[in-house]
Amino acid sequence: MFNPYPPLISVILPVYNQEKFVAETIESVLSQHFTDFELLLHDDGSSDGSAAIIRNYAGRDARIRASYGPNAGRCAATNQLVEQARGEWCAFLDADDVMLPERLGTQLAYHQAHAEVDASSCHCHYIDEQGRYMGVQRYGGLRTAAEGRQALARGETVLVAFTGLMLSRGVYGRSGGLHNRFWPCDDMEFFNRLLEQGYSLVILEQVLMRYRIHTASITTSDPSKMYDMIDYTVHCISRRRVGSAGEAQISFGEFMAMRQRDAWWVKAKRQRYRYANVLQREVGFYLNTRDYFSFSWRLVTVLLLSPRLTLSVIFSGLSKRISLGASVSSFS
Repeated sequence: MFNPYPPLISVILPVYNQEKFVAETIESVLSQHFTDFELLLHDDGSSDGSAAIIRNYAGRDARIRASYGPNAGRCAATNQLVEQARGEWCAFLDADDVMLPERLGTQLAYHQAHAEVDASSCHCHYIDEQGRYMGVQRYGGLRTAAEGRQALARGETVLVAFTGLMLSRGVYGRSGGLHNRFWPCDDMEFFNRLLEQGYSLVILEQVLMRYRIHTASITTSDPSKMYDMIDYTVHCISRRRVGSAGEAQISFGEFMAMRQRDAWWVKAKRQRYRYANVLQREVGFYLNTRDYFSFSWRLVTVLLLSPRLTLSVIFSGLSKRISLGASVSSFS
């Protein structure tokens, strides 16, 4: 039965081809200690069984509102769900991740106690495909609203876990939401735009999410394109901050055309650094999954390409705080 009274929190969950994990993700939301929420699900044209799983849950729990449509991408699906939301606050997560039971209540209590803070995220446990613990994802800084302002003043590109994000629905709308031209770096661009617009963003010093790492999440069919998008996003952010509106609005194609004018040795160094970064991500994954053959040859290759990255892998592995996607690496 539809509840005419709006909940305090709207949980935003776009789904695309996650039949293997989405049921566990939904269960983690429905099992929250804090219960005054609605769960908004949108199947974004999945070609697997995700839509059927969503329909099954939507028919069993009145807190769930589900929608279905052709594939339009994460940005459009997320923005659409926020437009449909009735809660004062929106909590986001990815369809293969898991909320810890105290997440919603903890973040809401923080915002109620710190009215000056517009948005928050958290730290995450890394888990594998079977849900086994792999390490901890910790983002540095942003412990207070003041640290966010300081990072902006220093010209830093900040990054937090989008899968742990909570912010007011009004702030999301006024900020402009996710922009598809920056995908898959749309979340990074969004976080920095929030700070640039004067909103505050903090990272709670607690683990409130389980972030799933699997082969599909650390590999890409075109890693060079992924790093091109990172560099493009960082370029637009940095130019926007110094008031170069024209450069901040250039298209990805224009950015790549500008890059083609770089000297050959600059391009070669960029590609070497990127390849080392791709392998470094995979080194952390294969170390924690105990695939020592895959781990070893990647580690040796990273050592040859970038000794600095090799040291970071060794220390992160020893401390069980693997750095799979926890930082932005850009070489311009």
